[in-house]
Amino acid sequence: MLSIIVCSRDAQALELVAKSVKETIGIPHEIIGVDNSGGLYGICEAYNIGAAQSRYEYLCFMHEDILFHTADWGATVVAILADATVGVLGVAGGTYMAKAPGGWYAPAEIKYRRMSVVHTIKGKKNRFDIRPSKATVFPVATVDGLWMCCRKAVWAEFNFDPVTFPAFHFYDADFCTRVFNKYKNYVTFAIAIEHFSAGSHNADWYEGAYQYYTKRQTYLPFGSAEVCVLEATTITLQVFQDFIAEYIKVGMPVVRGGELLNNCLQLAPGNRKTLLLVKQFLKLNGY
Repeated sequence: MLSIIVCSRDAQALELVAKSVKETIGIPHEIIGVDNSGGLYGICEAYNIGAAQSRYEYLCFMHEDILFHTADWGATVVAILADATVGVLGVAGGTYMAKAPGGWYAPAEIKYRRMSVVHTIKGKKNRFDIRPSKATVFPVATVDGLWMCCRKAVWAEFNFDPVTFPAFHFYDADFCTRVFNKYKNYVTFAIAIEHFSAGSHNADWYEGAYQYYTKRQTYLPFGSAEVCVLEATTITLQVFQDFIAEYIKVGMPVVRGGELLNNCLQLAPGNRKTLLLVKQFLKLNGY
């Protein structure tokens, strides 16, 4: 009934997450571990390979560094996805995607986030339960790829895009963005998942963010949150500035830097933070 698809780089980690699934899922399932120990695939390609091999109507794409703490969670997934209006289901996500390069959590304000995850890093647990009420399901724009489910028909309609995203970042935001154009995406708080990684922003992440922004501009901005024009402009500027500030540190290409900073200047010509970023960027590039 539910096909579990994992892009696996560690056989032992795959064994552990498979054990956790078997002990908690509570419904017929299969686990498809796409062996990527040799680094032959990006995650989009690996997920497409796994989904093409799947036997069941419902798919669950997940990282191999997670554990489940809810019994019979498979039935919850199937019940939600049985609604033909539902696109992607996750346990963490954002309600608004600005027309700027940034992840699902890019708006800094907590009110745009929905999260039900425990992150455990070096033995330290941090529980995130971010929701505006005690309801168990909330609409979102995009979900975090640590755990994301959909009907096989939805995957077949949209697929993951290995050409635009050949590495391991923004596959989730991109998939959800295209799906959102036709269906509704959700985060559930009825399933407890523990994740043993907080993620990282490396050169591949910035490349993915830039490609997402440039290739999916016709979809942006979008979301389940109601955002007025003034607030949308404020959010967009903030996302641009935060992205540029960090991208500069890892060596943002000169042409991209000029393009992104120009976007900030158009949004708010005299903004102090933007002017400081321009100064920093020019200095780092020898101007």
